[in-house]
Amino acid sequence: MILPVLGTGYLNAQKLSKNDAFDILTKWEGKWKNSAVFEKSVWTKERTQTRGITETNLILSNNYLEIMVYNDDNISKHIICYDKTSSQFNRWEFKSDGSNTFWSGKWNKADKSMTWNYIDFSNYGINGKIIENFNSDGMIRIRTVMKDKAGKSLLKINSTKEKI
Repeated sequence: MILPVLGTGYLNAQKLSKNDAFDILTKWEGKWKNSAVFEKSVWTKERTQTRGITETNLILSNNYLEIMVYNDDNISKHIICYDKTSSQFNRWEFKSDGSNTFWSGKWNKADKSMTWNYIDFSNYGINGKIIENFNSDGMIRIRTVMKDKAGKSLLKINSTKEKI
């Protein structure tokens, strides 16, 4: 009975070597054309579409991925890294309006996807998830959903990134 539990815990721990983490981070590297659809929700009063550019580079001895996103009048910077201590990926997002978010992520090698879970430091009970599917080396499909503690949809975004 103990062995299956320990085996599952080890699989979920996602212990990656520095090279494995590097290989995952490089999946985002480069210049991308963005397209996003924001569905009507509490935070988005009407369905809207945006387009823009994303530029990503590995920084600090290839341990961090710096992502600059330029959509219409909104600019954001994301920093992603693999944290060996917690055996997860960390993602910080800083937006030009002064807001920021933090996410923890797990890589699914079989599905070629990264699932990010929002960390709610405000204690408002907000749940968030970003799922990034790497369909090919040149295409990322992204689904973002945020809900309040009652399960009401606060934000829903479907987007794509195509490598330029």
